[in-house]
Formats: sequence, structure tokens, C-alpha cells
Amino acid sequence: MTDDLVDVLIIGAGASGAAVAWSLAETKMRILCLEQGGWMNPAEYASTKRDWEILQGTEFAISPNFRDRAADYPINDDESPIAVANFNAVGGGTILYSAHFPRMHPSDFRVHTLDGVADDWPIDYQMLEPFFAENDRNIGVSGLAGDPAYPYHEPPLPPVPLGLSGEAMGRGFNKLGWHWWPSDTAIITKPYEGREQCANLGPCNAGCAKGAKSSADITYWPMALRQG
Repeated sequence: MTDDLVDVLIIGAGASGAAVAWSLAETKMRILCLEQGGWMNPAEYASTKRDWEILQGTEFAISPNFRDRAADYPINDDESPIAVANFNAVGGGTILYSAHFPRMHPSDFRVHTLDGVADDWPIDYQMLEPFFAENDRNIGVSGLAGDPAYPYHEPPLPPVPLGLSGEAMGRGFNKLGWHWWPSDTAIITKPYEGREQCANLGPCNAGCAKGAKSSADITYWPMALRQG
């Protein structure tokens, strides 16, 4: 560390910190990001090991209380209704997230009007839609266009396969007469921006060694660094 002044200080190199750094990089302001952990080596992800299921509960657990990696610190969440879920590294929680990536629904912005709880947002879906679309392009989002529950949008990549369990659930929902739709996912299904497509191995939340899952360390951070 030096005593040099910076214009912007970002705490945490996860999804939000990475996107903010990228969005400000072209301004040529002096930007400093502080992160508890370092860059991950994809070759060391749990998903590359035969005992990945065991590693998911130890050094790649979503709770630092079970991980005990060098960058971790204990968190007491005994009295919290929300259990801690994070990862201390460049990319943050996106290293371990499953890349389930639905957009917020238009009704989410009007909870007071529709349900009488909390407050309506001062913005709405249409105001954010261009930014949703830009983010989808930046990181590589896959999905099936045409869900009638949402305003129409086209993800930049085709959807991931449902798999046997997804197909079974779909048949069950159809029998019940329930509306269902494959969720958008932050997983690339075709080669995209120099990254290889998903190989459908399964354990996305154990780290994606292939780079098909759109974690912040391989999307927004390289984009930000390229801009200087």
C-alpha cells in the first residue's frame, strides 16, 4: 500500500465491485479495489477433483466457518435469520454461485401497490431493462426467449439443457397446469468472448474450471483491467 490518493475506493472484488470498476474504468479515474482474498486458480477448483462433494463442505463451502481458507474469518450468524454465504477471492460469491440468473419481475418493483407490504421502488423494470440487457451481453447469459410472465427479451445465448430432472419436473408442472419456464443462467452454451461453452458436468457451485460459468473474475474484471 502507498499513500497515493485515489478517486474511487471499492470494497470487495465480487460481482458488484467488479461491475462498478468496469463502469468507471473509462473515466480514467484512479480506482482502488480492496479484496480479502486473491485470484483463484481454476485448476484447483473442487469441481476438478474426484472428492468434489467433500470439498464442497470444507474448503469450498459457502460459509467461511467451514472453509477455513487463508483469506477467511469466522462469522457468527447464530442470531441472524440469514445464514452467511460468501467466498473471499476475486470474483467473490460468483466463484461458488450456481449461476441461476433470472431478472427481477416487473411486480417486484410495486410490492406496496400490489401486496400492501414495504414500499414501491422509485424505479421500474423498464428503466432498468437496458442495463439488464447490457449485463447479459457483458457476462454471457443463456436463456429461452418468450416467457409470457416477463416483458419480452432475448438472452444472447441459447438455454442450457434441462437435463433428466428438469424434464421430469416440466412434465409434472404440465400435468398440474402450472406455468413454468427455463430460467436464464449466467452460463455460456456456445463459445463466447474467448471462453469455451459449458460441458454440462454439473457441479457449478464447486467452481467452474472450464470458464463457462460467468463469474466476475473472468468477465467484468478482465474487462475493467483492459480499460486501464
